[in-house]
Amino acid sequence: MEESTYCGTTDAFDKELSVLNHCDSRKMTNKGKLSQRERRKGRSSRQWSSQCPSNISKHVFSNSDKKGRASSTYSLRQIGENLSSCFTDKKDAFQVVHPNRSRPKKEQTIVLIDEDESQILEMTEQEDKLAESMKGAKITYPSRDDPESIEICYADVDCLAPEGFLTSTIMNFYIRYIQQQASPTNRAICDYHVFNTYFYKKLTEAVSYKGNDKENFFVKFRRWWKGVNIFQKAYVLIPIHEDLHWSLVIICIPNKEDESGPIILHLDSLRLHSSQSIFQNIKCFLKEEWNYLGQEVTPSDLPIADHIWKQLPRRINENAIAVPQQKNDSDCGLFVLFFMERFIEGAPERLKKKDLAMFGKQWFKPEEASGLRAKIRKILVNEFHKPCVVDHISESFPLSTSEGNDSD
Repeated sequence: MEESTYCGTTDAFDKELSVLNHCDSRKMTNKGKLSQRERRKGRSSRQWSSQCPSNISKHVFSNSDKKGRASSTYSLRQIGENLSSCFTDKKDAFQVVHPNRSRPKKEQTIVLIDEDESQILEMTEQEDKLAESMKGAKITYPSRDDPESIEICYADVDCLAPEGFLTSTIMNFYIRYIQQQASPTNRAICDYHVFNTYFYKKLTEAVSYKGNDKENFFVKFRRWWKGVNIFQKAYVLIPIHEDLHWSLVIICIPNKEDESGPIILHLDSLRLHSSQSIFQNIKCFLKEEWNYLGQEVTPSDLPIADHIWKQLPRRINENAIAVPQQKNDSDCGLFVLFFMERFIEGAPERLKKKDLAMFGKQWFKPEEASGLRAKIRKILVNEFHKPCVVDHISESFPLSTSEGNDSD
C-alpha cells in the first residue's frame, strides 16, 4: 500500500513540478519526454513566483482529498525540496501558501518602480510642496502702478484645473493680459474699450433704478468709464456673468459713411443667456449715455452721422451671433476670453454690417478656446515664479521646511 501510494503521488506531481524547468535550467522528464502542453506552460521566474504556489496548493488539496493524509504529507515534502533547490538565493521573491492557508509571519513586499516613474513622482512632490508654500502669495498684474491692475492670489489658479469654472479674478487677469500683449500700432486695438467682469451687474442696477434721483444715480455710475467717450470708440466689450454662465457683448460704432447706428452683438457659447434681455439693458445704457452727452458733445466730435445721432435710440441695431459652441459645462469663461482675443486680432478699424460674416460656427475650433485653460495657467505660474515673488515667498514660507495640509 505504501509503495503504490508513493508511486501514484510521484506521478501526480511530476507534471506540476515540470513548471520549474525555467528556474533552474533543468528539464523535468516524464517517461523521457516533455509534452507540448507542458512546454507552453513554461513562464518567467517572476510570473511563476506570483502564480505557481497557489496552483501547487490547489493540486495538493485535490490529491489529499483523494489519496489521504499520507500522500498529502509526502507531496508537500517533495515540493519543499524542489522549491528549496530552485530558489536557494531568491527566497524573498515568493511566498508559499501552506495547506491551511496560513502565511509566514515575516513577509517582504517588493515594489518595482522604473526610473521614469521615480522622476515623475519626485516632480509631483516638488510641485505640491511649491504650491503649498505659495498659497499665501499674491501678485499685482501688470504692476502696482497700473490703475487697472489685478490682484491675484496663488489659490486663484485652482479654478484653472480641468473642469474648473473661471472666476472673475482670472477673467479680469487675462483681459488685462490681452490688452498688455496688444500691439500699440494696431489702430483697431487702440479704439476699443473693455469693461471688467463686474461692470454688467452695475449696469443692470443703473438702468433698472426707479428712484426720483435716477439722473444723479446714473452720473455716479458713469465713474466706471470716467474720461472715456463710449461713442468715439470703435468697440466696447462687456463680459457678462449671470446664472453661473459667461457670455460676451460687443458694442460696435460704425463710421459716418455707413449711415448706421450702433450695433450690439451678443456671443454665447451655450445660448443660455437671454439675448433679448441683454439687448434691452444695453440699449437703455446707450440711451442714458446719449442723453447725458447730448448736453456736452457736438455731432462733429463723433464718428456717427448727424441725423443718426439725433435719432440714436431708434437706430440701435442688435444681433445674436452664431459662434462655436463649447462641448462641456465648464468652459464658458474660456470661450468669452477667446471671443475677445480672436475678435481683437481680426476686427477691422470700424465694423460694417458686411463684416458680420467673420463670425459663425466655423469661426474657430472649440478645442482652441478650451486650450486657453492650460495657457492661462502657465502664464500665471510664470508670473508667480518671477524673482521678486519667489524671494518674497521664500522669506514667509521657506520651501525647505514647508509641509502639506488638507486645507483648500
